[in-house]
Amino acid sequence: MGKTRKAVKWLIISLVLMLLGCGLASGINTNLGKVNVSEFEFSTERGTLSAYLYMPKGASADNPRPVIVLTHGYLNSKEMQDATAVEMSRRGYIVLVVDQYDHGLSRWNEDIPNGAEFGTFWVYSMFDAVTYAYNQDYTLKDANGNAYIGCSGHSMGGLSTVMSVYFDEMQSLQSGHRMIYAAIPESADFTFTTNIAPIEDILAAYGNRTMGIVSGHYDEFFFGESEGAYYKNFINSTQNGAKFLGLNEGEVGEYGKFYDVDSGAVVVDGNKVRDSQTGKRIVYEVNEAHAQNHFSVKVESEIVDFFQTAFNGVTTSDMTLANMTSDNQVWWLKESGNFIALIGFFLFFVPFITIITKVGFLKNAVTEETSVIPLPNSSGGKVVFGVVLVAFSLLPGILYVPLMNKVAADISVLRTIMIIFAVIMLLIGIRSKAKASSDTTGKFASFARGGFAGTGISVIMIAALFGYQLFAQSPYFNSTSTNWSAYWALILGIICILMVVLTYYFVNKPHGVGLESYGIRIKPISVLASFLTAVSAFIAGYLLLFIFDGIFNVDFRIWTLAVKVFKMEHFITMLKYLPMFFLFYLILSVMLNANTRAIKHSYLVSIFSTAGGCIVWLIVQYGVFFITGKAMWATSGMIAIGMLATIPYLIVASIFTRKIYEKTNNVWTAGFFNAMLFTMIPVANTILLWNLV
Repeated sequence: MGKTRKAVKWLIISLVLMLLGCGLASGINTNLGKVNVSEFEFSTERGTLSAYLYMPKGASADNPRPVIVLTHGYLNSKEMQDATAVEMSRRGYIVLVVDQYDHGLSRWNEDIPNGAEFGTFWVYSMFDAVTYAYNQDYTLKDANGNAYIGCSGHSMGGLSTVMSVYFDEMQSLQSGHRMIYAAIPESADFTFTTNIAPIEDILAAYGNRTMGIVSGHYDEFFFGESEGAYYKNFINSTQNGAKFLGLNEGEVGEYGKFYDVDSGAVVVDGNKVRDSQTGKRIVYEVNEAHAQNHFSVKVESEIVDFFQTAFNGVTTSDMTLANMTSDNQVWWLKESGNFIALIGFFLFFVPFITIITKVGFLKNAVTEETSVIPLPNSSGGKVVFGVVLVAFSLLPGILYVPLMNKVAADISVLRTIMIIFAVIMLLIGIRSKAKASSDTTGKFASFARGGFAGTGISVIMIAALFGYQLFAQSPYFNSTSTNWSAYWALILGIICILMVVLTYYFVNKPHGVGLESYGIRIKPISVLASFLTAVSAFIAGYLLLFIFDGIFNVDFRIWTLAVKVFKMEHFITMLKYLPMFFLFYLILSVMLNANTRAIKHSYLVSIFSTAGGCIVWLIVQYGVFFITGKAMWATSGMIAIGMLATIPYLIVASIFTRKIYEKTNNVWTAGFFNAMLFTMIPVANTILLWNLV
């Protein structure tokens, strides 16, 4: 009863944290009730866009106001624009925040040929959202039908912002009115947009609008002459930066200064259709990396300043806070609330599992206690154990770039190593088998099994390394970023199985350690109960998320780590990737509980052995970047950003692995649960190409 009461206490604490966190996040999101926030979907000619609408009190069809339209970057969703949404809506602006097509809850309607998806979501998302906003009665317009709409987006949302202004100018030549009044791409330049129109045409289309750019010196993707993570100086080291500000050759531009720039004439099919116009343009600079920009007080200050300047004289008289200073920011309190709720979410599962495994059929998920595998006694044994532990901990980081990027040359080297290793294991197995008949201790019989098992697992690894292209993006594996981590998890999982098998047969079994000490009991009723326990916990946790999201219009997150609601397509996609992640998390459960339970500070050791290599990788990547001006892996910016969320997944999964084992004495429950949770979280929080063919 004591353990149950403790579990109930922690369950209540987790629910209170979720409630308080969501309450705080909602309070800031709605400006303490002064802004109505609603989530909805609307149809476009290309699909369906999911959006949040921030409607300040007093704004209506009878009292229209300027509208700010926001969208996110490549691997994110609309919630990543919370900071700007909160700050602009509390200043009285109506704000529309959208998921780009095939991100979050939005969907592209037409079939997408595999490999052509890059020309869909970012190209049209912002323009279609602006078109929707223009057609709403609450959007302020002048006597000629020109709307007062501002646009901003991060990364590919910034590219979408650039294209929306160009498309808007093209449509205005037919309609006679403009929809967009001002725009400021964040963490994006003209990379990729020139595939649709030359930069001269894009800049001409800006006309007399007020335009800005938020540029990062340490941006991993944009603001340089070529792609890569190196120190950038956009306006003084690139032709496009100088063109944007209208700088003459040799002229040194200033960041944070508005320039009056002649746009140049708009030319269509060789004919001038609009004379050059003069508009204000500015480039802001930050000493930040790409992903920092949408979680930055400095960036938000610049965006607020930009829109206050652009809409000066346009804002309606009842927008009493429209000129509030840009250093007055509260969005970070919303993020704090989201984070508190996220902590409560993660705290919920262990006590919930503790309680439900005390009733009914789920009792079978709890097995008898197991003995701890003893640590080496000799000094030499301890040194070897420590070296192996550190080497294993660094391995995920060492293999991160080759496996995430599926680098053919590196995979070929790894494949060669495994072929050699397989031969060695086979020879050990054959030789040990020959000695086993005269060995009364059973040692060589164990060695023989280890050698043959090691050979078999190595062959499986070799096959996986030959078949790496099977795990590329396809209509089946249709979540781009999940493809990267799934293959990484698969190969790491096979390596971990190999290490467990070899350790068992060559070290532990000869000393009398049985499989039960690993928590591996293949008892069907216990495995089934463990699976149902994991499913029950998964459903209960996400049910709470859906309830809190429905009530408060907020989810559980911190920066790039987000637990989001999902649609059936996300769930189906999660099932496709589940086998690879299950293999990884199951063997992780075996390894952590076999190798760390007897160690002092075992939880810290578990965390380091799981996430340590990734943490080291990230420190090296960005440490070298900020010190030298060029990242260690300069062209691996995308997977570096993915690492920001991967590390927390691994840390939390390590804790769950140990805690759930303490409650159930088996590895299955944690393996099932971690696989489901940490497959769904990234699948629901990134690009998902539903219509890939």
